[in-house]
Amino acid sequence: MFLNLSVEFSETNPEIFIDILYNNNLVMTDTFSKGFKDFTVEFEDTDEHTEQCITFTMRGKTEQHTIVENNDIVSDVYAMIKNITIDEIDVTDLYTEGALCYHHLGSNNKQNGPMIIDEFYGFVGFNGDVKLEFTTPMWQWFNSKCS
Repeated sequence: MFLNLSVEFSETNPEIFIDILYNNNLVMTDTFSKGFKDFTVEFEDTDEHTEQCITFTMRGKTEQHTIVENNDIVSDVYAMIKNITIDEIDVTDLYTEGALCYHHLGSNNKQNGPMIIDEFYGFVGFNGDVKLEFTTPMWQWFNSKCS
């Protein structure tokens, strides 16, 4: 089975990285490149109940990547997860309509401060993780989300 992510990047920046992990194992690393990019992660649909997690991590962003004038952000570097499919089924709304799956430290991309678990609406503007958690077998997980 496959989980596909379609991501839009605000600009090209070789200092900012995206890591994709499957159950805490690194699958791929890439840099910010303006425009759309698709990422695919293969996973096994198990017969036994198994917790699964695909993690989208942004790292390397600093305060200098966000330009603020008169308390307004005039320029920023960010990623926007536009579409998430599992086995060709669109599950975007299950994660981008306020699910508590965005884990990041503090604000302004400082490397200190408390870990915050935020509602997620597709926007990735801080260094941190978006954890797309689900279970297998897939038919049971899909059934639980549709009822």
